Amino acid sequence: MGVYSGIAQDNVTINSGKAVLQTLAVTTGVRMAVTAAAAAGSTQANATALAEGLNVVSGADATKGVVLPTAVAGATVIVKSTTGAVLKIYPATGGTINALSANGALSIAASTSVMLVASSTTQWYSLPLLAS
Repeated sequence: MGVYSGIAQDNVTINSGKAVLQTLAVTTGVRMAVTAAAAAGSTQANATALAEGLNVVSGADATKGVVLPTAVAGATVIVKSTTGAVLKIYPATGGTINALSANGALSIAASTSVMLVASSTTQWYSLPLLAS
């Protein structure tokens, strides 16, 4: 049996972002912050700021976006888009997501979810979650 962040792997069933969060909360007794956000702006400078934890984002229209908090190694942000359009996710100024250019946006498909984990003070990596 392997261990992921102190949780036995066979206690975590990944079938949707919601199920993962519910399983983690029950298994660890720790609840993740949940924030509702509306996508805004069309650039990194005027996109809606996100918080660490789960962010349920509405209002995407293929031009509007959200911006991640400043990266800290181990920080986790989950983004759930609730609208039928592409959502742009920007890193904080000077940051990167995956192998995109500095300050470049990651676009996620309509009504999908993604988990972003920081590996340093500037680098985020995305882990897609299954659509629900």
